[in-house]
Amino acid sequence: MLFTDRSILTMVHGIVLSGAALLGLSAALFALWTAHKGNGRAVATDEQSRSLAQLTVFIAAALWLAVLGGTYVVFPLYRATPPEGADLSQFPRALIMANPNTVWLHAFAMEIKEHVSWIASMLATAVAFVSVRYRSRMRTDASLRSMAMALLAISFALTSFVGLLGIFINKVAPVQ
Repeated sequence: MLFTDRSILTMVHGIVLSGAALLGLSAALFALWTAHKGNGRAVATDEQSRSLAQLTVFIAAALWLAVLGGTYVVFPLYRATPPEGADLSQFPRALIMANPNTVWLHAFAMEIKEHVSWIASMLATAVAFVSVRYRSRMRTDASLRSMAMALLAISFALTSFVGLLGIFINKVAPVQ
């Protein structure tokens, strides 16, 4: 069957929540990059600063929902233990571990996915807090903008890498 409850949960986790976060991260990075002219003068308006603050809150919320959904909803489906003699296609972790060529997906990829995604969420939350708390200074303070851009870029890179690993895992052993 193409769409099962389990596959829909995986799609919401990976495509909807993580995809929305990646799009938001791209938009926030672009907004921060264009918030000042080459001569250092701020060109962002108060309305744009408010929109940036709202965007960063959205990013943090989407990342936290993806991380929590992945940790407490999708991951338990992935690691379910099969009964003796069961069809391993219904048990992704067991299917990956049964083939020596794909063991690395569990040993490396799942370990990365389990931990790195939390870091990306924390970094995005830090930027959201600063963007809301110091909204007017984000327009004029180059070091504050640079810090926010650096943290968002790291969060973007980590989220992209985790998403790529998730694609590899789902290609070999999808949660069905």
